[in-house]
Amino acid sequence: MPISKGEVTMPSEQKIIVIPDGKICDYIDGKFRNDTPEEYVRQTIEKRLVNEHKYLPEQIRIEYTLQVGSNKPRADIVIWEKGADQTQGTIKLIIECKKETVYARNAKDGIAQLKSYMSVCPNCEWGMWTNSVQKYVFRKAVDAAGNITFMEYNDIPSADGNLDEVNRPSRTSLKNAYDDNLLFVFKTCHNHIYVNDGMQKQPAFFELLKVIFCKIEDERNIPNPLEFYTTSEERSNPDGQLTVQKRIAALCEYVIDTFSVSGYT
Repeated sequence: MPISKGEVTMPSEQKIIVIPDGKICDYIDGKFRNDTPEEYVRQTIEKRLVNEHKYLPEQIRIEYTLQVGSNKPRADIVIWEKGADQTQGTIKLIIECKKETVYARNAKDGIAQLKSYMSVCPNCEWGMWTNSVQKYVFRKAVDAAGNITFMEYNDIPSADGNLDEVNRPSRTSLKNAYDDNLLFVFKTCHNHIYVNDGMQKQPAFFELLKVIFCKIEDERNIPNPLEFYTTSEERSNPDGQLTVQKRIAALCEYVIDTFSVSGYT
C-alpha cells in the first residue's frame, strides 16, 4: 500500500517529505491526497507509468479538468507527448482509476466515462480504465465522416510508442515487476478466472498457479521466441482466442510433463 505517513522521496528529485496521517504523497506531482482505495489504484498506475512505461513525470497531469459539453469533470491521469503543449486538444492518453467495488459496466464511472473523455479530446488515441482487478485498454479511431470507434488492446504503449511490444512481446522488452504492480497483475488474473470461469477461490488459485508456472518457463526458454502472449487482434475474435488457447495449452502441457507438477492437469 502507498505510505500514508512518514517519509518518501519524489521520483524527479531527492527530497524528503513528511506526510500527514490519512494522506498520500502523489508519486507524480507531490500533492497530498486522501488515502483511499481509489487513490491506491491510481498511485500504483502512476508508478508503473514512470518505472515501466518510461513516461516522464512532466508529461503527466493528475486530476486534469476537461471540458465535456457544459460539464468540467476531472480525468484521473492524462499524458501528453514529450514536449507537447499541455492542452485538452493535445492529450495523448487518459487513464481512469476506480476502487475495486466499481465495475467496468457502471453507467456513471465505468468504461463509458472513459470513452466520453477520449471522444472530446481530438488527439487522444489511447485510454485505460482499471479498478485493480479489471483493466480495459482502448485505442480510438476516427473515420472520414467523424465516426469514432474503439478497439480493445492488451496494454497502453510505452513512452516510445512502440506498438509491436504491446501485441507481441520480445525478451528485450520484458520488464521487472515494480513495487505493488506484480500484486496488481496477480489480482487481475485471479479475478478473471474466479468471475469469468465461475470457479471457487481455491480452484481459481490453482489455475492461477498454472499460469504463473507457464509464464516462468516461457521466460526461461532461451533463446526461443516467447509463446506466452496474446495479440489484441487474437483477443477480439473467436478464432484468435482459440489460437491463444492452443498456444498456452501446449506450453502448460510441456511444463507438467517436464517438471511433473503434481495436481496441475
